[in-house]
Amino acid sequence: MTDTSNLVTVSRVIKASPEAAYAAWTDPDIMRRWMATEVEADVRVGGRYRITIHEADGTINSFTGEYRVLEPGRRLVKTFRHHSAKPGEYEDESVEVTFRPAGPGQTTVIVKNGWTGVKISKEQEDGVREGFEVWLDQLEAALA
Repeated sequence: MTDTSNLVTVSRVIKASPEAAYAAWTDPDIMRRWMATEVEADVRVGGRYRITIHEADGTINSFTGEYRVLEPGRRLVKTFRHHSAKPGEYEDESVEVTFRPAGPGQTTVIVKNGWTGVKISKEQEDGVREGFEVWLDQLEAALA
């Protein structure tokens, strides 16, 4: 991941192998169980993806991007763009997910979301962190 002016990091130990955790971030069928209601993904370096989340309150959030690094069971890096992002607001946004063995049947999942551009407030940063925490909750439930 390149240097960024904004970086939010979350991590969690989950009950799954690094390979299973990696698959949950790259297999569209598994991604639909925890990440998004709609998933289109060409999972290869340079491949593009689109995920759409239909929230309980009726809000729809979509994200698009391109896979930059795919190291099965170890790490992935992808660009990450929310459908409402304005030019110059969140430039070069990316998500890096690292999978580290944490004992028998456990993996530490580290998610780094970084971008250049507008510096966000502490409240907005907390909101980004909470969003990734919710995703990690959902990931744990899907892999249980």
